[in-house]
Amino acid sequence: MAPLKYSFAGKNPNTLKAGIGYVWLSDYDSQGLMFYNSYSHAIGKRAGIGANFGLLNASRYDDTKQIYSIQNTFYMGSLDLMFEPLKNESVVFRLGAGPAIRHRAEINSNAEDGTVDGSVKHIRTSDVGFNGYIENDFNILKNGVAGGRVEYFYFTEGSPVFSIGLHIGFKF
Repeated sequence: MAPLKYSFAGKNPNTLKAGIGYVWLSDYDSQGLMFYNSYSHAIGKRAGIGANFGLLNASRYDDTKQIYSIQNTFYMGSLDLMFEPLKNESVVFRLGAGPAIRHRAEINSNAEDGTVDGSVKHIRTSDVGFNGYIENDFNILKNGVAGGRVEYFYFTEGSPVFSIGLHIGFKF
């Protein structure tokens, strides 16, 4: 009997990961955390497609006013095309980019965006943009992966997002 042959994408072309990242929003210097789930599928030896969904929560504390002057909550998603310049049995290094969308809910008490008396301005809107990232995966156990991700999101309106995070998942 002939040995079982796998497709050119490898024996485990799908990957599902969950991660957490520290985020920095350049507008108003807000910081926080982003939780995300991602799915990717290899379409060749070094190429793939994927989807990424996340929830971001960030804020900025104003020491003078003794309040959180900005609070951000984003629901974000992206579709990715990826390329793997380094791929072997123990590590994968990946570059990716693609279109992104987000729904943002913000509370802002800055005089520029809120009112002069310090009351808050509520922003609820959706934006489109793009993202780019650098990611690595280390194979652990039989089908597990763990690694890190550095990601940048740019949107047509609102603050861009820079994220540094860790993830864990499995290949199937």
